Amino acid sequence: MHDAVGLQITWNRLISVVDEAATGLVRTAYSSVVRDFHDYCCALFDQDANMLAHSTKTTAGFLGIVPEVMRHFVQAIAREEMRPGDVYITNDPWLASGHLLDIAAATPVFYDARLIGFALCIVHHYDMGGRLATTESKSLYEEGLKLPILKLYDAGVPQNHIFQILRANVRMPDRIAGDLRAQIASNNIAAAGLERLMADADLADLRDVGRKIVARTERSLRRKIAALPDGIYRNEATLPLIGGLTEPIEIRVALEIAGDEIVIDYEGSSGEVDAALNITLNMTRSYSVYPIKLALDPGIPNNEGFLRPVTVKAPAGSLLNCRPPAATWGRTIVAHNFPEIIFGALAQAAPDRVIAACGSTPLAAMYLSGQRQDGRNFLGLIAHLGGFGGRAHSDGPHCLGFPYNVANIPIEVTEADAPIVYTAKELIPDSGGPGESRGGLGQRVQFRVAEGDHAAKGKLTAAIRGSGRHPDSAFPVTGRFGGGPGRGDHLTLNGTEIPHGVQHRLGPGEEISVGMPGGGGFGNPLDRDPARVAADVAAGYVSTTGARADYGVVLKPATGGVDQAQTDNERQRRRTDA
Repeated sequence: MHDAVGLQITWNRLISVVDEAATGLVRTAYSSVVRDFHDYCCALFDQDANMLAHSTKTTAGFLGIVPEVMRHFVQAIAREEMRPGDVYITNDPWLASGHLLDIAAATPVFYDARLIGFALCIVHHYDMGGRLATTESKSLYEEGLKLPILKLYDAGVPQNHIFQILRANVRMPDRIAGDLRAQIASNNIAAAGLERLMADADLADLRDVGRKIVARTERSLRRKIAALPDGIYRNEATLPLIGGLTEPIEIRVALEIAGDEIVIDYEGSSGEVDAALNITLNMTRSYSVYPIKLALDPGIPNNEGFLRPVTVKAPAGSLLNCRPPAATWGRTIVAHNFPEIIFGALAQAAPDRVIAACGSTPLAAMYLSGQRQDGRNFLGLIAHLGGFGGRAHSDGPHCLGFPYNVANIPIEVTEADAPIVYTAKELIPDSGGPGESRGGLGQRVQFRVAEGDHAAKGKLTAAIRGSGRHPDSAFPVTGRFGGGPGRGDHLTLNGTEIPHGVQHRLGPGEEISVGMPGGGGFGNPLDRDPARVAADVAAGYVSTTGARADYGVVLKPATGGVDQAQTDNERQRRRTDA
């Protein structure tokens, strides 16, 4: 297996093994956050804790986190103490993925009685006790149960006292414990698959093949970086106010390209805040390296290699490298913006490699909790996705989750999880930023709290956040190279605008409406082929008024076809006025 063909076969097998583990996780999980939302990751490591393969269906923010998580496990536990059937867990934000809701579970893998590697699975759990889904917490101690690195299974024997502690601290113990057991099953599937691979490929260990796999990925990305002009490229952003914050969050980045390496430095960004928005360095690193891979070398598989050419720096004690016991629940509200901010810097060196801003950035999610009429607790998650940004050679797709890559939770699942009734879920015409390549459309989602037999017992608690990215805000969904901003953002309760990131108590019949904006446009909209604009109007993506206002395209009322003469005159007038 040392020739190029054999190495590629082994590499593909490793990815297949970890994808099989991910399928097992989804099939055995209790909650929609795993089954439908796909907020999880699975990964395989060699015995030196180098990541060799990562599940292809995953929340992308884990990609740069899991190698550090695995290293923390092996630093805390001596390898000679590990035995087949052991499972270790933690949700410490500074050791794992940045907030208490993510539990990391690691399983050592043995072959012929020798340690050959590790399987790791991280899942976002609905609840970990504490204050549920709010940015108002000022300390980690308000946010729930913190688990240091613990042995959950000892040689295959469950440590029931840990399960008991966990169950005693959460609102839906069966669901949380069930998802945790699904993580263990996922790791067992990965271990079994790895053992089969070792036998089929006649491998003694994974070190040699692992070094070659990681080196290939690293060399590929370094070649792409080396092709860029050296220099320091800067960008900054002022984020919308979230929750009870009165001062805006400032993110400043300096991206230095030097030969085949990149340094991303966040010096000058905001310090820690008195709200659950702080970010551990693991999370900052992951959402900073990921966009470099996406822009420069998206086809390389996800392993240790793509992390090595990029260094991420953030001052200790800052918002982006917070210290315990800073509150971190809502860290993605800030961290999801890093790829867009980095793209703004990278566009100065590689303008054809970046997309316009996405209307789904950051994730707009709602947690709905309370009691049903029979006294059972309920806990539901709703996530809404905006339009993808336009690209150099194509329009942005509608309603995709960037940069986090979660999936849409079906309406029927959400209505089963929580006592609500959807009244609208539809694309918003004209919400895609105009450009030579149009931004993908955003969507309007509306639901009301159920009444009658399906109503909650008392009021429902809703932790609500939308986008907050109006075209006239400090941080709009920007276009690139002449493209216009994405539009459509709104968040209302019973028709009245409400702030983002705070909790509300909702009674039967009250109605929430969320507008997720479209993506930004790419390139001058006056350069868009008029026939494509007419096709957008026919599809309902652009209105007749928007065709003229945004693209300078005049349509014939009778047929909907392009009035070429009037369109040419309109566009010429605008270019002259500009």
